[in-house]
Amino acid sequence: MSEDAGLRLTDWPASSRPPLTLVTDSAETAALVDAAGWRATGLGIGEAETADILVLDWRLQVPVALPALPTDCGLLALVSLETMDASDAMLAGHSVRFVVGGNPVLIATELSELGALVQTRQARDPSSDERARLQSLASELARLAEQLGALSEEGSDDQDGAALADRSYAYQAEEPLDPIPAKPPSAQRIRHLIAMRRLRDRFFRSDLFADPAWDILLDLTASRIEKRQVSVSSLCIAAAVPPTTALRWVRMMTDQGLLERRADPADARRMFVDLSDAAFAKVCGWFATVEQRGGLGV
Repeated sequence: MSEDAGLRLTDWPASSRPPLTLVTDSAETAALVDAAGWRATGLGIGEAETADILVLDWRLQVPVALPALPTDCGLLALVSLETMDASDAMLAGHSVRFVVGGNPVLIATELSELGALVQTRQARDPSSDERARLQSLASELARLAEQLGALSEEGSDDQDGAALADRSYAYQAEEPLDPIPAKPPSAQRIRHLIAMRRLRDRFFRSDLFADPAWDILLDLTASRIEKRQVSVSSLCIAAAVPPTTALRWVRMMTDQGLLERRADPADARRMFVDLSDAAFAKVCGWFATVEQRGGLGV
């Protein structure tokens, strides 16, 4: 699904916006903010010290230094794939959101979250609403499956009804087991699995199978085995979703302790992303369990 499908600028009504001081670095950036349904109250880097939210357009170039900012200031940076790594390194440690490009819907989304963050100092999980909807849907489907199974059992004396009633439970995840040490798979095997996942795009729309968290975990697992360092921009490409969406997943997975970010000691303008040891062990455990049950067949 396209990252701005189903979203409208009216999803963020003016009455729900906090009274914040929003400063942009130029009149052109202010026009982009205005197109997103927000209004800049300050213009120019010189007013950055007064900003609750500062919007920066770094799609072409990242400056060598950041202006003095209040400690609780929120930052929105418009970036490109070429400037993403330098922007990420420059803004490390700040409350920052990124938009790759200048899409007004994405700008409105990130400004809404930054506004909530600045106002409450507690970031909202960007996927919590979606997870809640999916959990509700899953519960409803399970309930319907049980009802269908009960009806089938009442209407038939043979075993077909029991088979239908049990069908919904056969595909549920098993109870998690205590993690056990597992030998890492070969990087070649993981890369082959990633290639097979991308091969589906030749036959179906790529957004039909969007699963950025798993693609990120697979790419970082292979890279760790290969002793290869992965930049933020490279990881966004590996996620196989629009870059702004990938950045949101990287942020969320970092908050959950699955990913770790570190500065490149050779280049202060770049950040690397690694799997945490716990996440690496879990991915290796998944591969070992699959192999015990016959393998992936790839």
